Amino acid sequence: MVKKAIVAILFSAVFLFANQTLDDTIKSYVGASKYETQKNLINVLFASSGDFLKHDGRVDSVKVMDVLKKNGLVRLLYPEPVHLRLAFRTQHEPLIFLKIINETLELMGYNYFLTNNALRDQAGFVWEIYLQTEHILDPVSFANALGARGCSITHIVKNSDHYWFYDINSKEAHLGVKSLENGVNTPLGKPLKPYWIGIKGAKEVMITSHISDQWFPDVVFFDAYLNVVGDTKAEESVKTLKLSVPERAVYIKIGDTVMLENIKRGLSLHVKGN
Repeated sequence: MVKKAIVAILFSAVFLFANQTLDDTIKSYVGASKYETQKNLINVLFASSGDFLKHDGRVDSVKVMDVLKKNGLVRLLYPEPVHLRLAFRTQHEPLIFLKIINETLELMGYNYFLTNNALRDQAGFVWEIYLQTEHILDPVSFANALGARGCSITHIVKNSDHYWFYDINSKEAHLGVKSLENGVNTPLGKPLKPYWIGIKGAKEVMITSHISDQWFPDVVFFDAYLNVVGDTKAEESVKTLKLSVPERAVYIKIGDTVMLENIKRGLSLHVKGN
């Protein structure tokens, strides 16, 4: 019941933001006091108001934040560590959305956070987290990082100084993984985490471990939305593993059932297409 109430509040905030004027949006980001003291500068910066509206007439929040950031009108640093609350909403597949948000936050230096709420209903999927930090999540850098993974920020809502909401279009979401050349044996290097590789269109993979390592295979195939479509685990070590790729597989995750230290010299992967 509490979760649904929180989500209802967030969705209401998005609805209200979607109907805000450009001035109201700017004021919500910089604060009423700074808006009044810097009104002359703001008027100059946003004189061409149409440049900050999308084709449907709604405010382009990322463009607005970019101008505010470049001109020192939005605070990106707290005077001391605070309890920052962030919420992310999508109306598309949640599994790949979660992984992309996780990886993007990690890329930006946010490695430790706690999930407060995660809820999916007819209005979409919302993930809300808490983290202890001195740094506000930079909305422009966040938008750019998401863009590299096929996602775009639809709205940014500042509910309070310590609570930000991001509405994200993840319809074209994809992982930031490399795809390997067909028919070539490719060394993958020492893994710090399980390998993630793009294998769309592949029919077969052959994985080889270093002669001095002992690899206990842990291989999972995923579709475009990160649903599992096949997996292989082994309790005994192997040197070479050949697998047929499931029909809908787009990604493969390769690790070790026991620990990654077992493959510290790295694996090699051979991908075979049609």
